[in-house]
Formats: sequence, C-alpha cells, structure tokens
Amino acid sequence: MIALTLSMPLGLLALGAVPAVIALHLFRRQLRQRVVAGLFLFTGQRLVADAGRKKTNLLRTPSLWLECLAAVLLALWLAGPSFGGVAARHVVIVLDDSASMGALVDGRSLADLAIADLQSRRGELASGDRLTVLRTGVRPDLLLGPRALPAELMSALPRWRPARPHHDLQPALDQARELAGADGAVWLYTDRAPLSGNDDVEVVAFGHASGNAAILSAQRFPGAEHDELRATIAGFAGAVVTQLTVLAGDRPIATQSFDLSAGPASFALPLPTATEALTLRLSPDALPIDDEVLLLPEAPHTVAICDLLSPEQRTALELPRALAALSGWRSEANPLHAQLVITTGPGALTAGQTELVMAPGDGERQAWRGPFTIDRSHPWLLGVRLQGVIWQAGTRALPGRVLVAVGNQSLLAEDDAGSGRRLWLNLDPSLGNVPRAPDWPLLLANVLDSCRPEVPGPERTNLRVGDEARWRRAMRTDIADADLTLVAPDGSRQPGRGLRTLGWVGERPGRHVVVDAQGRELGAFAIRFHDPAESDLAGAATLRRAATPRQGAAGPLRDTSFERRLLAVLLLLTLLADWWVLGRRSP
Repeated sequence: MIALTLSMPLGLLALGAVPAVIALHLFRRQLRQRVVAGLFLFTGQRLVADAGRKKTNLLRTPSLWLECLAAVLLALWLAGPSFGGVAARHVVIVLDDSASMGALVDGRSLADLAIADLQSRRGELASGDRLTVLRTGVRPDLLLGPRALPAELMSALPRWRPARPHHDLQPALDQARELAGADGAVWLYTDRAPLSGNDDVEVVAFGHASGNAAILSAQRFPGAEHDELRATIAGFAGAVVTQLTVLAGDRPIATQSFDLSAGPASFALPLPTATEALTLRLSPDALPIDDEVLLLPEAPHTVAICDLLSPEQRTALELPRALAALSGWRSEANPLHAQLVITTGPGALTAGQTELVMAPGDGERQAWRGPFTIDRSHPWLLGVRLQGVIWQAGTRALPGRVLVAVGNQSLLAEDDAGSGRRLWLNLDPSLGNVPRAPDWPLLLANVLDSCRPEVPGPERTNLRVGDEARWRRAMRTDIADADLTLVAPDGSRQPGRGLRTLGWVGERPGRHVVVDAQGRELGAFAIRFHDPAESDLAGAATLRRAATPRQGAAGPLRDTSFERRLLAVLLLLTLLADWWVLGRRSP
C-alpha cells in the first residue's frame, strides 16, 4: 500500500476553484444567433437586455470536466503530494578548518580530497534536500547557507582554505545538530579519529600520519650596530632532517641544514640594520603552511614633536641637546598633526595628543634642593631620581595629579585633558640645573615612549595567525586614513571598522597590505603560522564511519519534486486540451 503525504496541506484550499468553474458554466451569457437582413430590426434595449448572464441548465461538456480537472491538478501541485518518494533532509556539513587539513598526500591537500568526496556524493542529495556548510573554529562560521540548495555546494567549497590553529571541533558539531534538527544529518570532514560521544555524526577522515618539520618561532631583534634573526625549528612524527634558507627580498643570504633527531634546533643570524623583508623557508614536506615565515621590519613609530617655545626658552631648556640624545622623533610645524606639543600655555588638544606645558609661575623664584617626592609608578618618571638637582620655580598650584613635589609645592603634574594628556612643569629653566641634569633627557624619553602608541600606523608588524592586526589612525582623521581596507595575500578584502584604532583578525599567513580608499598602500602586516599541535601529524587517520540513527526521530519530510513535475505536465496538457475543445466548438 502506497501512502499519500502532503508537504503543504494548505494548498488544497485551491480546490475552491472547482465550484467557481461550475458557477461559470451554470451562469452563462449566451446570445441566440439569428440571420437577419439588418440590425435595425432589433432595438437597442433588447440587445442590452439579452447581454447579461442568466442561470441555465448545466451542460456536462468536455470543457467543464477539463476545467474542473485543471483546478484539481493545480490544488494538488500546491499541496505537494508524495507517493513514497525519497526523504528530503537538511544536511549540515562540518568542515575541519584546522591548518592540518592542508597537509599533502600524493601532491593533493586533505581539503582537496574532502572537496572531491563531496562532489562525488552529490548524487546522494535529492533536489528537495537543503544544505548548510559550517567551518570549525573557536567561533564556528557559515560557509554556505543556512538551508541552501544542493546546486550551490560546489560554488562555495573553493572558498574553503583551512589555516586555523588547533581548536575544539565540538562547538561546531553542537551547532550543526541544532541546525539539522531531529530529522537532519551531520557530516564531518576532518583528518583525525572521531570524537567520542558523537556517534550520530557521519565522519569522513582523510588524514595521513607523516613526518613534518616546522618553524616554531622567528623573531628579528634590533641592535645598535646590526639586527639579529633568531629562529627555532622542530621535527614531528619522525622528521629528523631539514634545510633552512633565509632570503632578504628575493636574494638568499643564508642556508643551513638541521638534524632534528635530538629535539628542536636554534638558529641565529646577524643582519644589517637596513635589511628589508626576510623570508625563512624550510625544505618542502607534508604541511606547507608551517614551512615559511615572513618577517617585516617593525614600524619605527616616529613621534612628531611640535615645539612652540621661543628661542630663548628653548635654549634655556637645552632642548636641542636633550632631543639630540634621543631617537625616534621628528619635528612637526603644525601642532594639530603632532603627538607631542611643547608650549608655555595650555591649548586645545586632539585625541591622543600630549602637551608639555612650561608653567614656572609668577612672583619671586625659589630654589628647592629636595628631598623630592616622586611618583615612581608613573611611566613618565621611570628611572627619574632628581639627585643633586636644584629646582627653581615660582610658587603656584598645578592642576591634576601631582607627580613630583617638594614639601607642599607641586613641581610636576599630569592633567587629564579629556581627549589628550597634559604635563605641567613648574620650572624656570634659566635658573637651577634641571636642564643639565641627566634626569631631564630621561624624562623626555619617557614622555616620547608614552606618545609612540599614538603614532599612525601598525601597532605591531609581525603577527601570528589568529592575532589581531591593529592599525592606529591619525589623530585628525583625513581622507588618507578615513576608509582603510586590509588586503590578504589571496586578494580578499576586509574593510576596517573602528574609531582611532582599527582591527582585523589575521586568518592566513603571508603579507597583508593596508590600503586607503584610492588603493594606495599605507603599510603592511606579516602574519605567520605557529601551532605545534597542528604541525604534529602523528595522530592523523583515514576512515569512514556511518552515523548511528537518532532515537525518537520523527518521520522525515518527503521530496515532492517528481510528483510536482508530473502534476505540472498534466495541468499543462489539460489546459491545452480545453483550449482545443473550445476552439472546435461549432457556432
């Protein structure tokens, strides 16, 4: 016995068209035809009176039966009947987005093998099935769907390029169960043995245990005379020999072989200070993603200083001598574009700006020899001792938090100016020995260091996959950095969002470029992969495990595609037959 099921029973409401067809045939407008010599024999009133519809005897003509049949076929098509068809499912495909899915087997990555398997299984999917594709991660995300058509699967899979560090697959599986529902199916594509407690998930694994060497760490340390490159290389699952090549741009500058049988090996190489981007590359092995590291020179974070002092005040402070002993700064004439402004009176500060105000006070000058009370927890006063200092200034109260005081007189204070910070300095540089003391350039160096995070550009240039790439905008946003975009090595683009600081998550290794609205390159980030858990391929496995049917699952919906196509053909033939019958009706 074949059971009839309806996926949309409300479609049967269309059967109301049958009474409508009968009513149209029952109330017909039919003028009697007569052969006359002229229309003048009939008055206009008689013609109008005969033109209305009147109830007549129902004629059981072929047209009546065909039109009623058409109405019934339309109602059945809308209701979606099924006579034991293939079950329509919601299939949720979970793709392991770990970097180990990029391991090579016979020249093909595990991700490519998974895509080929999904392509071969398209025949298992009925046209009424629905698909959702999830990528695993700390926060699983959708690659396709939810509830997309099976025909959309192959267009979405090329966007899957696994590169994430090691993470738990369970959150993605739990989310997949919720999306699939009681009657759906969950397919997991991975390279490891199935997780315990997930018997209701179909697992397809393509892993292959093989030896692999990886660059665990790579750093570039700046020095006074030269920089130094340091790296650590390790072998996993039997990988004992590899070769490291270091390139400056496209030019090889060092090559060294390593025996990793005794454990990780270290590598150090002195570099000229002006060396451009460095690339570290291991011999090809099973996992390409951990064989190459790009290191860019760190951004200098040069602080712009706007000096608004008079020549006499500048000389008395010995500012040129103090700044000459410091590095990482430049002169800026416009105070609106400077991170540090040195002046004799407070002004309007922009966001992130620091202002050093020379405010010696009025009246008779006094000399203080100490002891000085110093807030040594403040970053501006790191290493400042004021030993042997004679501090001369006028008596006045400074606003804000007192940083240096003698007795009840404040000498140095920090004032929170809302969007910026202000350093009040109660000092007469023409008297005393503060400008000539070693603490004076040290104080300026500390203030400069506190201003460096406000310099526009990248906060850190060399990052790891999964880190946040942070870009600091200019203090006064203009067209140059009003609309920034991060361009990945594969050409994909991520728009920047935020106020003063923009952030992007680096998902793939390589050189990522920050461009403005006109496409001009403003800076770059070098992102490398680092995760020993993913570099170790010893636990990879190949297997297929069918899912255990869930207890208490309700009956699945039916795929009505075949029945609906058949009904559509019958409906079309019925309408054509009715048109033919009406056309043959004799006058």
